[in-house]
Amino acid sequence: MSKSRPSSQVPFVFTMFALLVTSGCTGKGEPRREASASSEPAKAEAKVEAKVEAKAEAAVPGGLGWVMTSGSVKLEVLPQFEVLDRRNGTLDVHLLLRLRGEGEVVGERPPLDLAVVLDRSGSMAGEKLLAVKQATLDLLKELKPHDRLTLIAYDSEVEVLTERVVADEAGLAAARKAVLAITDRGGTALGPALFRGFEVFDPKTRKESELRHLMLLSDGQANEGEKDPLVLGQRARENFGHGVSVSTLGVGLDYNEELMTRLADQGGGRYHFIQGTDAISRVLSDEFAGLVATVASGIEVTMQMAPGVQVRQVYGYSWQETPQGASILVGSLAAQQVREIVVKLQVNFGTGATGQLALGTIDLKAKDQTQQGRPVDGKLALSAPTSADAEEVRRSERTEVTVRVAEVESAAQMQAAAVAVDSGDYDKARKVLKDSVVALEQQQKVTPSPKLSKQIEELKEAESGLDMARQSAEQAKIYGKKSKAKAYKLGK
Repeated sequence: MSKSRPSSQVPFVFTMFALLVTSGCTGKGEPRREASASSEPAKAEAKVEAKVEAKAEAAVPGGLGWVMTSGSVKLEVLPQFEVLDRRNGTLDVHLLLRLRGEGEVVGERPPLDLAVVLDRSGSMAGEKLLAVKQATLDLLKELKPHDRLTLIAYDSEVEVLTERVVADEAGLAAARKAVLAITDRGGTALGPALFRGFEVFDPKTRKESELRHLMLLSDGQANEGEKDPLVLGQRARENFGHGVSVSTLGVGLDYNEELMTRLADQGGGRYHFIQGTDAISRVLSDEFAGLVATVASGIEVTMQMAPGVQVRQVYGYSWQETPQGASILVGSLAAQQVREIVVKLQVNFGTGATGQLALGTIDLKAKDQTQQGRPVDGKLALSAPTSADAEEVRRSERTEVTVRVAEVESAAQMQAAAVAVDSGDYDKARKVLKDSVVALEQQQKVTPSPKLSKQIEELKEAESGLDMARQSAEQAKIYGKKSKAKAYKLGK
């Protein structure tokens, strides 16, 4: 007969070491399961007491999760299994990091320093360039007098049409005139255009209250100047560290989605696939709407792992290994927006390991745009109980995390199938998709979920689309772009 879990056992303990929230931003507590902190130096004794209280209250079984609120960002960390199975020497542990933008957008939004970098190469001729110009003109209508606008057009050369012009009546009139005068010509100096856009955002003049964002649009391959996605992505990451985010918009079927997704991920922004010109205006409008609703920007999560614990994979987000763990770029959050990041750890229990196991710490850094861009900083310490009782481990499963893990893993398979289509290996693509469907259907029997049902249908649709993709090179491109875009969004 299996053992029942004692009601006093802590399922998964997050011990609060320190929460530092600067510039007067205070945490917002939730009774019995949330840790938060104030940044007021004068309340040092109260902060010490709060740490002790948070440590005790975080250990409540059956809660909804372990939560840290730093300014306008709430971070909840959920394990797939609250009790770790120590029957083997090593174990893969999945964590779900759920971030939510707190509050609502009220009153005047933060000032926006926006750079729009437009492709005007020869391949943009006709309807594409016309649609881009129209969408840009519509975008100008949404700017406020406290905003600034930079317009850059590029072909074989890079031309700055307006540089940080104030978005008042005169500035917008100049911008409209510049947009209307854009004509197609030459090659695609995407790299130099991106670098020129970054130069506009001088970190020495940065104001924390400003949102600095670059929107890059292209329909083709970078063929002038720097073209290496790794180099361009690293530059985007560096500028993210200076408070500049990057979103990319790929138009048509001939652009390099590896480059465009890398720039968006490393730049903490979003990637958009635009197949038809009629969607350009809508996508630009959606991108802008999410931008102006931002309550937190520059969000970065750093994981410092304990000895014997390694970060093996982060799904859907740009991350870099560090000597002690990983650094994950999240980007920004709009009011009430939720981002879910699945992290896979590998735990080496060591000889004779029993009892509570320390996993490491999670650090959260962000800019609170509801408080004039003031920096917020929080830390959580993670540890979990271990057990050799299979039934105890099984009962500790959080199925919502299991479902999310299945989603992101199947999204990776959808991406792999699209890559196989790019290389003409349709048999491999079909096998990848079939295997993924079988795996999800098995998971659906164990943990029924509308999310899994939807994902199964997506994968079956992707498999049925392989016959159409075989018919022509154009259909293969359409298939690849659509599948990769779906996989990208599902990972977010």
